[in-house]
Amino acid sequence: MSGANDDADLNAKARRLAGEVAELKSLAEAFERWHQDMIGLTGCNRSLHGTGEELVAVARSLIMVSLNAAIEAAHAGESARGFVVVASEVRNLAVQAQRLAAELRDGLHKSNLLAAATFQDIQAGGKMMMAAVSGLGASVDRLTS
Repeated sequence: MSGANDDADLNAKARRLAGEVAELKSLAEAFERWHQDMIGLTGCNRSLHGTGEELVAVARSLIMVSLNAAIEAAHAGESARGFVVVASEVRNLAVQAQRLAAELRDGLHKSNLLAAATFQDIQAGGKMMMAAVSGLGASVDRLTS
């Protein structure tokens, strides 16, 4: 009778372990989803870097246009005084756009660093999780064979 109880206990333990392995597999799948999400985030950051660089180029062009407009207005004399004010405001807006683009670049740089660190942590965690799942799966197999 003791042998039957031992087998029943062993089978119960194996079923519990199999359930825990299934839970770990589910967690490993979550790690894989997070990994894919981090790949997407990295791609978004890369795209935003491009947009920031375009913004810098537009701001530089606006500064040049406003400078040229101010020069032309100065050549036109007193009748173009209002245009000098408009050119000055355009330049101020372009300088502000450059500042915002620099802030965007700096923020994206920080975001990239955090994303890279998180990405590495997720990869390492996923590998550890898969190793644990494999080890537990082998233990379950040994118990049930």
